[in-house]
Amino acid sequence: MNHMQRSSTNNRHHYKTLLAAGTGLSLMNPVVSQTDVVKSTNPSQENKHPNILFILADDLGYGDLGCYGNTVVKTPVIDSLAAAGLRFTDFYAGASVSSPSRGCLLTGLHTGHARIRGNMCRVGGMEGEREGIPGKVRRTNLQPEDKTLGDLLRDQGYRTCLVNKWHVDGFDTTATPLDRGFDEFYGWLVHEPRSHNFYPDVRWRNRERYEIPANQNGLHTDHNTDRATDEAVAFITRMGKGVTPDGCQLAAGQAVGQPFFLYMAYNAPHVPLDAKDTLLYAGQGLPDTDRRYAAMISHMDASIGRLMNTLREQGLADNTLVVFASDNGGAKAAGVQTLPLNGALKGWKGELWEGGIRVPLMASWTGHIRPGTQTAEPAYFPDFFATFADLVASDTYATGDGVSLMPLLTGDVTALPERALYWEQYPRVDISVALRKGPWKIIRHQVDQPWQLYNLKEDLGETTDLAAKYPAIVTDLSRLAEAAHEPSPYWPVYPEK
Repeated sequence: MNHMQRSSTNNRHHYKTLLAAGTGLSLMNPVVSQTDVVKSTNPSQENKHPNILFILADDLGYGDLGCYGNTVVKTPVIDSLAAAGLRFTDFYAGASVSSPSRGCLLTGLHTGHARIRGNMCRVGGMEGEREGIPGKVRRTNLQPEDKTLGDLLRDQGYRTCLVNKWHVDGFDTTATPLDRGFDEFYGWLVHEPRSHNFYPDVRWRNRERYEIPANQNGLHTDHNTDRATDEAVAFITRMGKGVTPDGCQLAAGQAVGQPFFLYMAYNAPHVPLDAKDTLLYAGQGLPDTDRRYAAMISHMDASIGRLMNTLREQGLADNTLVVFASDNGGAKAAGVQTLPLNGALKGWKGELWEGGIRVPLMASWTGHIRPGTQTAEPAYFPDFFATFADLVASDTYATGDGVSLMPLLTGDVTALPERALYWEQYPRVDISVALRKGPWKIIRHQVDQPWQLYNLKEDLGETTDLAAKYPAIVTDLSRLAEAAHEPSPYWPVYPEK
């Protein structure tokens, strides 16, 4: 099942000529002039495609950050990223849970076409154990023909690296990041439960499984957020110095000093809430769960500060596109009592209400993305395959179900052509579906239930179903939803229509 023949080439907005000129800017761009560009202080990074640092939080809610209205949790670094670039108010994950959302990000396919449509599949895949669930569960994984952002960028000479959470490998030990477009991998894999938590006693360094002495025999000394950040800092430092680690070879088309793609996928603030500093929010009247949740976010924020400092120290900051997002909405399982989590949005992780799929996202790139800007344009994870293909002027692979966000990021346009965004969610049986086009969103929780209709511009909390008032809109959008779904061998729909 290879859907990468789907193409949105007509939506591409190429920068090849401009990047060859060393500016990366349109001469017609009203937002940024050539004189606004601050060149990198690292000579090896001049006149090349930008580095890309994509930072992904885990179960971070729409209302968890200061730049999205949170007044309790301190996130000065992430807030500064938003202030330095473009902040999206209407951005969506690829799905309401982790594995399919990450798959959508990596492949550019929405969940109606993607191989991975849920954390566990219904049939097929491979069996294995999941912590907290008795018996065996089934998972599927990305296959070699499922081309990823790593493949796309590595083919353009990028050094590609994933740090920490992969989560599209299922139980297949041959589906590691190194087998799906990444040159380097430091993190954990699904088939080894001991590697999953915040104080793991085993971890992977490329293909090597190694033990972490500080966390053996139940010790909680080496926090995963710190270790993952250390690994990312080391990678950025090596790229700044133009060296590769022992045992890693440059892929075809790569050379020392070439740009890098670092996919930094944190665990935080996913449960369990094992905060490193449990006293960080002491004395503020917060319940214990809320204190630990807030501390995990602030710890991640400070760690991102380390990444940004390393970019500056290596002279790479000005030529690096930085993106920050969350893989899905905030989780009810976190048990947070007083913090806003998903803000005014309805629902949680695992649901197709806005609280399950709308996520914070911001992007900054010195001299190319105007600081302090905001957009309400709907966009989602599948757009990044087309966006990065556009950025590096690659037509090697079809760009999937998304459109390029580059014109929006650089300010060449303030609006994208109106289109439909689509999601699927698979409960124990049946299928839940949601689709947004413009301000309108339809959602249906089971095949035999009626569609509900909401105007998100007027009713962000999805409180008033307008399906009976606007049946023609429901008809039009439901046709789009039905056309967006292709059957999956791993997720048959029960009951069948």
